[in-house]
Amino acid sequence: MANMLDWNTLDHKVKAYLDLENGIDTPQKAFPILMVASILGVSDEEAEDAITDGGMDRGCDAVFVDDREGRNSIHVFQFKYVTTFDNTKKNFPGGEIDKLVSFFDDVLDENKGLEKTCNPLLWNKVKEIWTALNRPTPSIEVHFCGNTEFMAPAEFDRANTALGKYKYFHVNHHSLDTLVNLFVDKKAVAIDNQIQVVDKDYFDRTDGSIRGLICTVEATEIVRIITDPEHPETVQKEIFNDNVRVYLSRTNKINRKIIETALSESTPLFWYLNNGITITCDSFSYPKGKRAPIIELKNIQIVNGGQTSNALFEASKIDLKKLEDVLVLVRIIETRSQPVSLAIAESTNSQTPIKTRDLRSNDDTQKKIEEAFEGMGLFYERKEKQHSDKPKAQCVDALTAGQAHLAYGLELPEVAKKDRGRIFSDLYDQIFSDDLLVDELLVSLRLLSKIEGEKRKVQDSIRNQVDFNASKIFLIDGAYHVLFAVGQIADKMGIDRLDLEGTSTLIPTAINIMSQMVAIEQEMDETFSFNRYFKDSKTKTKIAAHIENQEFAV
Repeated sequence: MANMLDWNTLDHKVKAYLDLENGIDTPQKAFPILMVASILGVSDEEAEDAITDGGMDRGCDAVFVDDREGRNSIHVFQFKYVTTFDNTKKNFPGGEIDKLVSFFDDVLDENKGLEKTCNPLLWNKVKEIWTALNRPTPSIEVHFCGNTEFMAPAEFDRANTALGKYKYFHVNHHSLDTLVNLFVDKKAVAIDNQIQVVDKDYFDRTDGSIRGLICTVEATEIVRIITDPEHPETVQKEIFNDNVRVYLSRTNKINRKIIETALSESTPLFWYLNNGITITCDSFSYPKGKRAPIIELKNIQIVNGGQTSNALFEASKIDLKKLEDVLVLVRIIETRSQPVSLAIAESTNSQTPIKTRDLRSNDDTQKKIEEAFEGMGLFYERKEKQHSDKPKAQCVDALTAGQAHLAYGLELPEVAKKDRGRIFSDLYDQIFSDDLLVDELLVSLRLLSKIEGEKRKVQDSIRNQVDFNASKIFLIDGAYHVLFAVGQIADKMGIDRLDLEGTSTLIPTAINIMSQMVAIEQEMDETFSFNRYFKDSKTKTKIAAHIENQEFAV
């Protein structure tokens, strides 16, 4: 049961997302942005663009189509935020379930009449959903998310039954209890356990203060040690505290494949096909020379293999018996050094984007940029949320700065839009080069902020059901291309790109040009999608050519 401290912790997190200048003026508006960003691990900007709440939202408060790193997951949210602690004790309302079911019926039937029953924000997302459904192995995650108790049991069952009838659907229930755990690092409880090795499949070595043991164990042993002893139907999340990645659910393509392999007739191949699991601990001990020894483990953490562990847990709920024939490669490392433990977690999770950004965060270029921004009275966040205690308006996020510079300075708006993960990987040296001027980052960011302001006006008008200029709805997906267009117009007119005052006056012209181009494309293609249009590298070329052929008054 959540307590006052839980309520207060989340309430402060939500209020930190208030942004009066940009229309996020109530906790009820801030909460959805915080939740989408935190649950899905996306940027605040992406989270805000996912919000579809308002009139004609068909029971969908937010929609995010996740195509990162080969994923194909459609996330649909319903939110409930209460502003007093007493109200957190109420159940999440189930009154919108039927609306959501009706919406999914229309979506899966590809009912073109949806355009008339959805607000423009949602209709744009519907077209994204249809595109995702036409790609291989789509999945749909429904999130009932509120700072309250879970739904009442009858409504809980009704939601799961109503939505569970669809193929590839998964229903997630988030309460105040579970949400606060996204943010609070409660004092870690030392987890001690034991694990049995298969036969004599183990090898032990020692190097100074570090010991290592490589062994083979049955999958059922992994399931046992991650099972929450008080709630056997769930995993013990604390055992993954030092893991840099969170479990992506059974609908994730890779995890679905792990489950399928574990339950297939090819279970002997699992040991060869899977990378295995890495466990750190304060100490381990076992009787040497014995067959199938039991290893005693003190204060254990699974730092790599979280996806495998959780997928095996999911598989055990389907057919525990089959897992008895599945073998897993396990590496156990004994160290009491937290830096060493974190280094192990980092190096064994080299594919995670978190590692890439964190590694770059300490290089000289990033530190110099931080110093330069500090001289301007701004806080440059080399690491994500590095200055979360500072006013949001004074913080400059390194990733956002990289995206803005990609679109404006390096003229790659489609990359800024769809491949932001490359900013700290293969494009890093190009973006944060030795020749980079911090003013380039600042001007790009300031211009993008003004364009985002225009975008928010459109979003707010739709959500508040007031009249708006429909020709500007493209801004929701096309902000980076408008920024690119500003640079093209500045070059054409001979205006210095670093002249913030001069280039700011070009934003209305850029928006108008983009609006006209989008209208022409929509006229020519009845299946036109903003998302698809602005991810296409050819769009940038068309914009540049169009502007080059225009005459502008100097």
